Amino acid sequence: MRQAAQDSMLFSRISLQGNAPTARGFKDMLLEYYSHTEYRPSRAQIEKDRFVFFGLLPCRQWMAIPAGILIQFCYGSVYAWSIFNAPINRLLTNNSDQGGAEITFYIALGVLGFTGALFGPWIECSHPQKSGMVGLVIFFLGHLTAALALQVRMISLLYFGYGFVAGVGLGIGYVSTIDAVSKWWPKARGTAAGCAVMGFGGGSLAFSAINEELLENVSLPVTFLVLGSINLIIMFTCIQFICPPPPGHNLDGIPMVDETDLPHLKRPGARAGADGGSKGGSELAGTGIDKNPRYLAILGSERPIIYISLAEALRSRDFWLLYMSFLANIVFCLVILSNLPKIINRLFGMGSRDPQEPPLPAYLAVSIEGGFNMAGRVLVGLLSDIVGRKTTFLVILLTQVGVLVCMPFVIQSENFWGFMTLVWTATVCYGGGFGMIPAFIADMFGINNTSSCHGVILTAWSLASICGGLAFTGVINHYIDNGSMPYETKMYTVNFVWMLILVIVGFVCCLFVRSSIRDRLFPAPPDQVLRLRVFGRVFRVLYSVWHENAPQQQSSSASDYATGCHTDNSANILNNRVRKRHLRCELLTKEQEQVEWEEYLVLRAVQHRLMKEPDV
Repeated sequence: MRQAAQDSMLFSRISLQGNAPTARGFKDMLLEYYSHTEYRPSRAQIEKDRFVFFGLLPCRQWMAIPAGILIQFCYGSVYAWSIFNAPINRLLTNNSDQGGAEITFYIALGVLGFTGALFGPWIECSHPQKSGMVGLVIFFLGHLTAALALQVRMISLLYFGYGFVAGVGLGIGYVSTIDAVSKWWPKARGTAAGCAVMGFGGGSLAFSAINEELLENVSLPVTFLVLGSINLIIMFTCIQFICPPPPGHNLDGIPMVDETDLPHLKRPGARAGADGGSKGGSELAGTGIDKNPRYLAILGSERPIIYISLAEALRSRDFWLLYMSFLANIVFCLVILSNLPKIINRLFGMGSRDPQEPPLPAYLAVSIEGGFNMAGRVLVGLLSDIVGRKTTFLVILLTQVGVLVCMPFVIQSENFWGFMTLVWTATVCYGGGFGMIPAFIADMFGINNTSSCHGVILTAWSLASICGGLAFTGVINHYIDNGSMPYETKMYTVNFVWMLILVIVGFVCCLFVRSSIRDRLFPAPPDQVLRLRVFGRVFRVLYSVWHENAPQQQSSSASDYATGCHTDNSANILNNRVRKRHLRCELLTKEQEQVEWEEYLVLRAVQHRLMKEPDV
């Protein structure tokens, strides 16, 4: 009965509603909050969303992308924070290398991730204009508080203003904008999300130069006032073009049978239903599939849809394996982003063994890194739409392994352009992870869980920025406190080694991510020990156990009959079997995988029908 109930849950959504208790504790309220992750607009709101920009323009699908890019562009100004480290330290302590200004960046990104996790369900249930407006206003207030902190020269107020307050606005605005844009493009989520997140990388590229220009012409407090005002005006204008897609634009769940499984599937005259599919099996009519008994058994009248709740998504091992992979992907570049000017100065500039001007000014290097960050978000997102999310993620992690292996040798040889090439290569992978992760989550757990799961997974961003940054700085300070010079490379080599180990762990975790419903439900043979998908192919390890007849030492004789020692021949064979064990590996072809999957679907369809018609 338990298995039958589980099977039923996979093919139909079950809503259990009861009378709410009169008194609820905090735990009950929290569970309820994380149970509702679906935006349900009224009919009047749906009509209103047909027009954007204060109701003056008809809403078009393409409008979400440029608006999302510009909003993320403003939020991406946080990536240019490294330009402020030295000026703020000089203002507060008269020493550009001391003062702790860089900690502000770590706090902002740390708060960003946890804010996304906390407000994810609310963002999912709210109109994107509402959540986006809340985010941009809080982000602006963070800039105002930072300006006040620099005016009164209070580092703690700077941490609170730009680190905490702006970080909260950043978390709400980042998640709501990206997920709103990606929902408009269900067939190209990776590209759409990558385009939106591209603006975040572009903010680093542009605001590095903008910050330098402002610092040369106005004071630090005025710089933050100007930046906050620019961001507020641009984001307020662009948020008027952000609205959710109409009902039925996305599948309300994850189909067990995808169109790639039905290569001849067409949709002539199909009538879209509430979940984006077709009603009454009309999409199969005239294709020949509707006359195929196997597909009729699999599909019934509609394609079976699996609904995954937020709780099920967050409890699954696949989510946390993906979490570890994402964490490993972003640590290296997060540390480099916040310390690149200092690293360039110590290894190749005026603070190096042979003081000289670096071949490339630090602020320009930061801007170029922002360009690679921006390009990676689009290109990797596009690549993931073509070759698959997991394959793409494995490639970028493997690329980062190569970068970290080469990095110690490059800095020891004092090769500036080799160093920058490796940094920019890793930055493409870093940006690509951010561009692809919203689409990866939507594919795995459904569009209704995207904002919530995206918010939770961004806590990896927080951990990487705080723990990674502190670990990197701690190693550097340990060596300097013990007599090492800032330009010595061994302290950086130690940092690259622990980062390399982390990326390798992330690569292994990604191998075991079951990135699709097929991977999670694919039937396992009784003797299967391990199964994973590697670059689109199913690889499994089997541990077979069987018995083999042992050669008999002697045959029955007449004396055996006389003494009564004769045994039946079949029993004798059983007693003389030798147990064998054999470990073997299989790499399934696409045809073998498809056959096993179709057999599984037929079995599940039969089970489902027997449950619906118990008397049959």
